[in-house]
Amino acid sequence: MSERKVLAQNNDFFRTDTKALVGSVIFGIVFVIASQATGFVDNLLPTGKAGMYLINGTCWAFLTALVALLYRQPAGVVAGEVEAITSIFYSPLWIAFVFANALGSLGVSLVAKKFSMEKWSHHILAQFVCNVLGNAVVFVGLIVIYNIPVRVALVEISIVIAFCWPCSTVLTKWAYDALKKSGLAG
Repeated sequence: MSERKVLAQNNDFFRTDTKALVGSVIFGIVFVIASQATGFVDNLLPTGKAGMYLINGTCWAFLTALVALLYRQPAGVVAGEVEAITSIFYSPLWIAFVFANALGSLGVSLVAKKFSMEKWSHHILAQFVCNVLGNAVVFVGLIVIYNIPVRVALVEISIVIAFCWPCSTVLTKWAYDALKKSGLAG
């Protein structure tokens, strides 16, 4: 396949082949397990007790981006929604997660459609979009569902973004590059 054809295929927004759709469901299950484990770890930390799920947020942004990069849409949204719907059992913010997961995944896919995802700057931008969109929805959820004052919710979300954005960027870039090099991506 020519280089131009590969680049065009990699920058597609939609991908509806069986591999992408089945992969999204499998990743959705992995997403649920990882979210449960990292949420548990966060609850052991002082930041988690304060409602700032830094480890879980990093895992969320990493997996949201990785699925969107590997399988595009609607697979990215499907994997995120599998995780969001199961969160009904452990978080009153589940309804916010439904929208946060979809927006985060769509944001990554929009960046990936525009850029080759070969450079660090592409991953930095994709994760910025993912983290900001997802956490903007959680911000609203904190205010509406938990009745947290706007200033407190803003500080909390700002801390979460400041921590998760760089961490999830590094994890996504490393994992995506390794999967591409192994031939498992795409």
